Amino acid sequence: MNNLIYQYYLPYKGHDKGYNDPGKRMPRWAEIGIDSARKYAESIGVKYILSDQPYMNSSINAFESFRLIFDKSFDQYDNILLLDVDMIVNTRENIFDLEVGDIAMVHEYGVTKRPAIPEASFDKSWWNNWFYNPSKGKISYASRYLDPTFIWKKSKLYPNEPFALYNGGLQLWTKQGRLKARALFKRQGHEHFRSVTGGTETPYLTMMLMHHQFDVTELPIEWNKLNFQWKVDGDPGKITHFNDKSKPAMLKYLN
Repeated sequence: MNNLIYQYYLPYKGHDKGYNDPGKRMPRWAEIGIDSARKYAESIGVKYILSDQPYMNSSINAFESFRLIFDKSFDQYDNILLLDVDMIVNTRENIFDLEVGDIAMVHEYGVTKRPAIPEASFDKSWWNNWFYNPSKGKISYASRYLDPTFIWKKSKLYPNEPFALYNGGLQLWTKQGRLKARALFKRQGHEHFRSVTGGTETPYLTMMLMHHQFDVTELPIEWNKLNFQWKVDGDPGKITHFNDKSKPAMLKYLN
């Protein structure tokens, strides 16, 4: 098998939320995440690629992950693991040994109970608006532009969760899954989604995988342990994700 671990880093527009080191092309936390992924690739014997050049030219950096779908130069690979650069790999277990359908991702377990942040309360009314707001709701969008009978599915691995939400920070694509997405996803569909809903790659990709009936292999949360999860139980998981505003903690994590 010809497998690849892929990462990208593009500077945030304006500045890197205060985390940039003066005179450096990228912040220290990003260098730590990149070094971790590169070492993981070496340990399991797969190729590693880091891109610092835009390909998607999207309105937000997170959509750069869709390069794996549309860039045909990646068709030489059987399976590709995308990792955000704000992640640290703690395991030497080979993720490519897992059986995967079209794509493997991790549901944001406990997302409805996560602590509030300035931008979101995550209470019942907030999620109701997030899904059903007539103009910006994600389900409202899917009903208007994809299928009037669209239903947001639940997690297969965690059926007691009210809905599935596949975090875009870890995407393990098979070649068949990427080719399927290329055929079914519009080249600028994610930009339209954002312009209408304000959403990012996580809700867009989740919605599209559900709508087009992709074979999604759900991995346990230990493969993408989000900050609101590891802050509570202290378990960094197999891959620790320093999402949102927790990135500076990556420096302490290595001490």
